Amino acid sequence: MILSAVLLTAFAATGSPPTDNPLKSRFDRAVDSAVTEFFKQPAHVGLSLAVYQRGHIEYYNYGTTSKDTPTLPTRKTLYEIASITKTFTGAVAAKALLDHKMSLDGDFRAYLQTPYPNLEKNGKPITLRSLATHTSGLPKDIPDSDAFFQHPDFDKLPFQLIAREGEYDTTRYLRELHDVTLASEPGSKSRYSNIGIKLISFGLENVYGRPYADLLYSYITGPLKMRHTGLAVTKEDTVLEAQGYSPSGKLMPHTLPNAGAAGGLYSSAEDMMKYASWQLAERDPIVKKSHTMISGDAHSFGNGLIWDEAPMKDGQRRLWHSGGSYGMSSQLILLPDAKTGFVLLANDGGFETQMELDKLAMAVWRDAGPVFRLSER
Repeated sequence: MILSAVLLTAFAATGSPPTDNPLKSRFDRAVDSAVTEFFKQPAHVGLSLAVYQRGHIEYYNYGTTSKDTPTLPTRKTLYEIASITKTFTGAVAAKALLDHKMSLDGDFRAYLQTPYPNLEKNGKPITLRSLATHTSGLPKDIPDSDAFFQHPDFDKLPFQLIAREGEYDTTRYLRELHDVTLASEPGSKSRYSNIGIKLISFGLENVYGRPYADLLYSYITGPLKMRHTGLAVTKEDTVLEAQGYSPSGKLMPHTLPNAGAAGGLYSSAEDMMKYASWQLAERDPIVKKSHTMISGDAHSFGNGLIWDEAPMKDGQRRLWHSGGSYGMSSQLILLPDAKTGFVLLANDGGFETQMELDKLAMAVWRDAGPVFRLSER
């Protein structure tokens, strides 16, 4: 829906974004109240929110996909889901465990084509478990990007990262991996690592003899009919893309194609609801395996393949993963015991938006969760 200049001006002046929320039910109003609070932060541009509960789905869209051509998002609008991609990688890794092509605690170097004597410390090698839980000792990125994140300028950071990593492909990552020294003994310390997740995908490609993109399609996006989800946007789908913005409102570039298994997927609220419903059912052995905690404590905090997991105050399980690219933020929250899930996709970047999306979803759950039933709209 193309928005009029009047609506956009009103949005800028009042902070009340255009929306397709019908505001008919208590749940509609709970969503609108939480989203209104979210949009009090001027950095936010557009938002697609979807809620699943026991087979029933509702979609809500706010703001605009582009500041230049104001357009209300829809359930089909494409966003970069960034690190939520890691949960897809975890699902394929779960499939590899079920197929006995990988093990959690075996030497992961066995799944790579060349020897890496440097990928061990104190006699302990990297494993699927340590890679998936960000305890492998590997750096955040190859090439190292830590200096850029110490005092990030989000208007400059994307261009700095692109200039540094833009020319990398699998071959170069694997070549430079030979020069890495693990910062800690695998399994001993937490250190978030995108290259660690990419390394999982390189191993998966080797054990299956197929590209990572093919594995995603065969085991996840194909069976779930997620027709608009992939590591690249098709020519036909470019009209569905949202534009991403920095916290200060500047137009941002799209994520690098080499983000791959660590953060390269594009998707829509509609497609992500198919993914969330598959995850929430917990019937597929792949999902069951990926939800099984492989580190931490079920009573406080832990990790699955590749999920963060912790109980809510009422004791029910909560699994989640967020994502942030140069100009977009995302949050996927699963409450399996309540068969309820939230997908939140926004077209502004920065660390804070991911946390604000989580806060938004939990505000909706707090205000309407105990009573809402989407089937009773």
